[in-house]
Amino acid sequence: MMDALAQSFPWLQYVVLLVVGAALVGVERAWPRRPGQPETRARWVVNVGLYALGLLLLALVVEPLQTAAIRIGSLPGWGGLGAAPLPDALKVALGVLLVDGLQYGLHRLCHAVPLLWQLHQVHHSDEAFDVSTSVRHHPLEVLALTGLNLMLCAALGVPLLSLLIYALLLAPHSLFCHSNVAIPAGVDRALRWFSVTPDMHRVHHSVRMDEGHRNFGMVFPWWDQLFRSYCAQPQDGSERMRLGLAQEQTLAAGDVPRRSGLWTSLWQPFTRPPR
Repeated sequence: MMDALAQSFPWLQYVVLLVVGAALVGVERAWPRRPGQPETRARWVVNVGLYALGLLLLALVVEPLQTAAIRIGSLPGWGGLGAAPLPDALKVALGVLLVDGLQYGLHRLCHAVPLLWQLHQVHHSDEAFDVSTSVRHHPLEVLALTGLNLMLCAALGVPLLSLLIYALLLAPHSLFCHSNVAIPAGVDRALRWFSVTPDMHRVHHSVRMDEGHRNFGMVFPWWDQLFRSYCAQPQDGSERMRLGLAQEQTLAAGDVPRRSGLWTSLWQPFTRPPR
């Protein structure tokens, strides 16, 4: 049964992405949090194009090794969480939390390690914030982080079911927390007890890097509270705050016109010096 679930999972994940993504696009157009932000077709072409290239690279490099590596980490004799003397349901639940904690740590590394930031800055260079921003990642960043996460999960013996559940949570939640959806303040405060919200994650995309180095959480918000990287609100407010990279906006304000496009985004890590 687990083999059948693992084989059919990618298709299930894409169906969920399409359904949730389409619904959120409709909602953010009807009730936008930041009216008037750039929502050009060119942005979507770049963001979705990067996502497609990342998927292709994963399929060619990572997919053939992924199932084998995770199964090795789940073997009873391997150790780690999979071999812990705990009920299976508890091990799966702890595995989901552990993977989210690893994602938080890897996200912080992307901001702390210059080489990783070179790749991750492509995600932050979007000056708008909507559903398409969630898939704006350089393919090499996708490859590097997926590989690191895979090795860590295998070494820690994370159950395969935990990984499948977490991936099914992460994909639609990433769309949600990047969406330009207006959520009432009271509802947002309640959601932040157990989930990263769009207003919370938007702080992370601030052009001010003292705010951009905050709110690294991927699905659950507790890691930011625990490791003191939480910022409740941006200094300029959610509607007036500037998004993107300061150096990109400096170039745009100068005499040299800033280029945009898929090729420019792919080449960006190799042309922009680290902060």
